[in-house]
Amino acid sequence: MNSITGFIGYFKLQDWWLNSFTQEERNHIEQIFHPLGLSSDDNSLIEGEVGETDETAAGLLSALSGWFNNKQDRNLAKKIIAKAYSEAITHNNILDLHFTLQMIIQIYYPDRDIDSEALNKTILACKEQIKIAKEASSAFKKDYPKNSLPSHVGYEQLRIIFKKKHQFQDGLDLCKQAKQEGWQGNWDKEIEYFTNQMYKS
Repeated sequence: MNSITGFIGYFKLQDWWLNSFTQEERNHIEQIFHPLGLSSDDNSLIEGEVGETDETAAGLLSALSGWFNNKQDRNLAKKIIAKAYSEAITHNNILDLHFTLQMIIQIYYPDRDIDSEALNKTILACKEQIKIAKEASSAFKKDYPKNSLPSHVGYEQLRIIFKKKHQFQDGLDLCKQAKQEGWQGNWDKEIEYFTNQMYKS
């Protein structure tokens, strides 16, 4: 087992890899994970030497978790994204944290009706992503100065949750904040919706 190389070895994730998953789960992950441009027999996750790369451990794991964000494999996705979050916090990379929280939202929200904690974890991840939104905005503008800000999953998902819970004032405040910060979205329409709902209630 000491021969683990690839991205898992490069980021010194061997212990996590071996201790977090059964052999059957590891085999399944290796079988499923084949990023675009790699042949079906390529196993760069745990084999081969990684040269110079802009990839980070959190970025790798966040992307990896997305391959397992389905009904059958979501428990694997949750294990992987938890480690991605830990790596993003440890290395204090704001965009890694932004995208990891985005993936946490996307992994947990589908289980909201079958897991009593899934909705709470989704809301917490939304609020944490929103809390760092201004820092993430600055990082985006620094790294991609010619691009406008993308959509923000934390704002979008929490808006939906507030709408379903009839928390119209919270939804209105949220949409105004997202618009003010410049995140892409149909915020004027949403502001109008929440405003109208408040007048009705």
